[in-house]
Amino acid sequence: MSDERRQFQRLSLAEPLDGWFGDWPVRLLDVSAVGALLEADEPLPAGARALLRFFWRGREVEVTAETVRANALAFVDDAPLLRELIAISATELLRAQEANATGSREENIVGEHTLTTASAGVRVSGYVTWTLETGGWKVRPSLLRDQPPNGFTVSASEAADQIALLCRTYETGDAEARRLTRMLAELSVAGDE
Repeated sequence: MSDERRQFQRLSLAEPLDGWFGDWPVRLLDVSAVGALLEADEPLPAGARALLRFFWRGREVEVTAETVRANALAFVDDAPLLRELIAISATELLRAQEANATGSREENIVGEHTLTTASAGVRVSGYVTWTLETGGWKVRPSLLRDQPPNGFTVSASEAADQIALLCRTYETGDAEARRLTRMLAELSVAGDE
């Protein structure tokens, strides 16, 4: 299974979630449909079975789990609510990728966090080409990382704030600033090889 597909089968966490595994306080680092990775102040006993409880976006999730390693739980029961929340999370990650590609920060915020923060581990394939034309920026997805003469091409996973900075620099700069902006974009996509 690809890393990208795995990412869409888990909750997107901008930061660890506090929760309880039975009587043990835990911090959830990763939650999928089948289990969770966590931190605890004291080691959890091997083979322990208990109710895992945590809140995600104001909704309480409860699922019976069992320790399979010191820092990993496997879910014993199916948790329909958790699957519903994972579907919501996947939709948000797709929205974040689209918002990154188009530079739309407003569509990239949920609560106090940007979806980009939560999806930092998601590897988006492809590129986005930004061209400055009369009337403003035009954006299009691209399979090639070639730099256009009137703009730049970046990875589709590039953060929105970085794209905004490149756009401002290119738009307000002279010929040398534009050449350097294209060079920076070219260097950033060269790391995708």
